Amino acid sequence: MKEWYLMSQNTRPNSLGGYENQGFIDFKDDAFSEALETEIADTVTVYNYDLTESITVRCIIQGRTADTHLKSLERHFLFQIGTAKAGMYVYYEGVYWLLTGYNGNNGIYEKLTGTLCVYKLRWQNSVGDVIERWITATSAAKYDVGEDANYTLILTSNNMTIEMPIDEESMELDEKRVFIDIKEHNPTKVYKITRNDDVPYHYGDTHFGILSFIASKTEIDMTRDNQELRICDYFEPETPSPVKPEPSEPDKSNILCNINGRTTINIGSSRTYAVTFTDTEGKDIPYTDIDYKWNIKSDFSTQIEQQITDNTLTLRVTNSELAYEMFALQVIVNDVVVDEVQIMIEDIY
Repeated sequence: MKEWYLMSQNTRPNSLGGYENQGFIDFKDDAFSEALETEIADTVTVYNYDLTESITVRCIIQGRTADTHLKSLERHFLFQIGTAKAGMYVYYEGVYWLLTGYNGNNGIYEKLTGTLCVYKLRWQNSVGDVIERWITATSAAKYDVGEDANYTLILTSNNMTIEMPIDEESMELDEKRVFIDIKEHNPTKVYKITRNDDVPYHYGDTHFGILSFIASKTEIDMTRDNQELRICDYFEPETPSPVKPEPSEPDKSNILCNINGRTTINIGSSRTYAVTFTDTEGKDIPYTDIDYKWNIKSDFSTQIEQQITDNTLTLRVTNSELAYEMFALQVIVNDVVVDEVQIMIEDIY
């Protein structure tokens, strides 16, 4: 008979027991949220495939100190789960990064690989509308001498691999000629899209994906290629493209405001709060369209450090005598408080 309380050599030492696993599940999201509020995280803007929709979020960025040229063009973005997918853009450090990898998560955060966008591609669709997409580009002809010659002519040659989001317009790019030239005026480098690798980079309807093309160097045609518009094989649209209406000024009387952030702040630590605006129908209103300001309502507001970045406000309290005091964080529009949260200052211990 073996007593239940006796340990044997087959019994492994346990560092956890009881219900710690459930406790970890309860607080795992909170732990990553707190990490996003520290200095190891950055505020970035995530865009959809054509930059018409965006959200401002906090994320942790890995791979910023690369050892090689190719690695310096790549970053790893850690988001809260459900934030981004392949084929979206991240605006960070003044440039766009195309999310190229399959988004996976470990139950705490999701991780996506992003590649630096180096060029804005322009072309016309079948009805003459001008389409623009930011693309990545890498050489697919590393040891090509750059010339293709016979007894009569010497032509330039080069091949590049370019990547961009999957959408209805980019799917029609195959076989088109495009300018890929960093010169601001009178571009001359023309490429033909010769191969569309859509299947290897399509991750399904849930996770989206990207397109990978091979662009082969060809010659400019001065009779058809419009250097001023940077569009090859340019043609006048048969019917004018519908003019998109200018965005109307949001009705300030119907603005709904929401302050996002925790209701506690520890002495010596920083806490970041974000403000979002919507109309009465639930549609997002860009914060840049709203003339708003942050306000701290308390007798000790001058002792609270403040730093504003885009639509976020970072607060820090260093005076330990303020432990267990409370203050109100407000957002004011047209001298009216549109949202307010009560925040408790907690001791460091």
